Amino acid sequence: MRIWFIVGIAATYAPLRAAMPPVEQNALVKRYCAVCHTDAAMNGGLSLEHTDAAKRDPALAAMILSKLNNGAMGAAGNGVPDKAAQQAWLESTREQAAASTEWFVSREGGLVSASIVREAPPRKPGSTDVPLYSVRMVCKPSTGVGEMQLTWSPQPQTGRTTTVSVDGNAPVEYKIEGTESMGNGVTVQTGRASVLLTSGKDRRLGLPNQSLTIRELFPGETVEFPFSDLDQKAQAELRRCF
Repeated sequence: MRIWFIVGIAATYAPLRAAMPPVEQNALVKRYCAVCHTDAAMNGGLSLEHTDAAKRDPALAAMILSKLNNGAMGAAGNGVPDKAAQQAWLESTREQAAASTEWFVSREGGLVSASIVREAPPRKPGSTDVPLYSVRMVCKPSTGVGEMQLTWSPQPQTGRTTTVSVDGNAPVEYKIEGTESMGNGVTVQTGRASVLLTSGKDRRLGLPNQSLTIRELFPGETVEFPFSDLDQKAQAELRRCF
C-alpha cells in the first residue's frame, strides 16, 4: 500500500513553467529532500525519491514549500544550495503550490488519488508561519483497497491524541506516537508529521459527504476539509475504497 502514495505523487500532467527548470528542481530535491523522504522511511508520510517537478501536484508542492521555508533544506546534512538557487527553488515551488487549497484529482495506473491542503492560524502571536494540513486519498477501484493519509507541516508531533470526525459524527481517536530519523549519516530524531486515517481493511472512517474535521492535533487547533467540494465523479470512484 505505501507504494500507492509514491505513484500517486507522480501523476502525469503538462509541464509547468517555473523560475527554475524542473530538471534542476529534481536535482535539488534528490540531494536535499529525498535523502530523508525515502520509499523505505516515508518520513512525514512522503517519499520524494520519484517526485518530478514537471508533473502537477499542488498539495505536495505546498507541503514541500512549508518545509523548505522552515529549515528542511539543511536537514539532510548536505549543506544548502547557494542563495540564487534557493530563491529560484522557492519561487518555483510556490508556483507549483498554487490552488493547493482546492481538490486535485489524478488518475493513473488504475489508481485514483485526491488531495487538498488547509491552513491553520499561526501558533505564535505575530508569526507569519502558517501551519498546513493535507489530506491525500489513494484508491484502487478494481480491488476496493485504498488509503487516506493526513500530513502536516512544519512542526512534527508525538505523544498526542487527535480526533477525526466525518460529517459531524462521533469523533475517532488517533494516537500520534513514535519518532522519525532524519539526516544523512546524522541521527536527528523528530516527532511524526503524518498518520494513516484509513488503510487496507482498517476502515474506521468512511468517505465524508460534507466534511472531515481534525481537532487537537495541536492544542486548541481545528481544521476542516470540505469534501462537499470534491467532484461527484471522484467521490464515486473513491467510495469503492472508503
